[in-house]
Amino acid sequence: MSATGEPAEVAAVGAASGITGYQRRLLAAVVASTFFEGFDQAILALVAPYVARDLGLGPEGLGAMLSLIGVGAVVSLLITVQADRYGRRRLLLITVAGYGLCTGLTALAQGPLSFVSWQLLARMFLFAELALAIVLVAEEAPPARRGFAVSLLMAAHVAGGVVAAFTLGPLTGAGYGWRAMYALGLIALPLVFLLRLGIRETTHFAALDRALPAARIAWAPLAIWREPHRRPLVLCILLFGLIGALVSTFPSFYAYFLVNERAFAPAQVSTTFGLALLMGIPAIPLSGWLLDRWGRRVVGVIGPLLGATGVLIAFNVGGSTTAITLAGMIGVFIGTSILPVQLVYIPELFPTSIRAIAAGWISNGAGRALVITAPAATGALAAGLGSVGLAASAMALCGVAAAVLVYAAMPETRGRPLE
Repeated sequence: MSATGEPAEVAAVGAASGITGYQRRLLAAVVASTFFEGFDQAILALVAPYVARDLGLGPEGLGAMLSLIGVGAVVSLLITVQADRYGRRRLLLITVAGYGLCTGLTALAQGPLSFVSWQLLARMFLFAELALAIVLVAEEAPPARRGFAVSLLMAAHVAGGVVAAFTLGPLTGAGYGWRAMYALGLIALPLVFLLRLGIRETTHFAALDRALPAARIAWAPLAIWREPHRRPLVLCILLFGLIGALVSTFPSFYAYFLVNERAFAPAQVSTTFGLALLMGIPAIPLSGWLLDRWGRRVVGVIGPLLGATGVLIAFNVGGSTTAITLAGMIGVFIGTSILPVQLVYIPELFPTSIRAIAAGWISNGAGRALVITAPAATGALAAGLGSVGLAASAMALCGVAAAVLVYAAMPETRGRPLE
């Protein structure tokens, strides 16, 4: 044990300022799994207007369907919390296999019930994978690089969405429908074999398992709601919910907005959506670098305000196709700076023994429950206001609320050891 009470292995990791060869390989492997997670998750946003058309749904019905599918993200809590008992690596492998299989089976859906069922299950594994990937990378990354490492996962998530967006145009041009997009989700399955070869259990969890073997017996998902963890848990849930509600507006309704309020053809949707998401790839690592350089609170205030501004730009600019595309690109570039803010606090405010449980409650449980209401709220607003653009603009207030929350209540955790 170290002088601070940490296992020696954990203290060594926390003291390291550089990145080892294994850490690079680990990051590459988890980035790959998160890339395919982003690809599979983006499919629904891209094909939503065409699925809605085939199923006879308007904006209100589409919003309700998206929120129902989003329940899978909340159910993923049941998977995520198991990582504090059985390890991060094992659960990550299960989630990658699960989201690949369920995404592929969505291509066989014969009606609304089967479509929602397979997508709900896919969401369960998709969001569990992302939460576990964040915990795994945060536990292995040096403290001085943690914000940047977590941001690379989000950049990979967005990159997967970019590839999905640019895939839509060629597939529709070749005469394939939205089912072909889901069939491509099966590509993730061979990744499970590569992950088995390239990832070992995290140093933090392995050290905890050896030093405190009784920790598994004490495991209890509801125990985290007691002091001293209740306050940081509630704050992180609120922050995640507010940022998630704002961020979900773009993937949930931007394609629908382009089709129904800007009269874009499928090829135009593919190009505009893809170019817009492409801007998130450099913006997110930049935000992660700033989190490590300027601190969590500064970026945590500026990021949500930029996110709100990005939504306003993307959903209000009209005119030529070029102008609309540029607005989407600018909106996503300044808006995606928000993404690492909602995630980097999760591993830093909770100890290893309950870190996955905390991540589950925040990103897959109570926090996600707040997020999945956003599409339904946006759809209801759109029906009342007569415009998806106006409804999305109203959701920008969530970014303002998130900035106020960080300024008023969130601590500074830059460079903090995980224990």
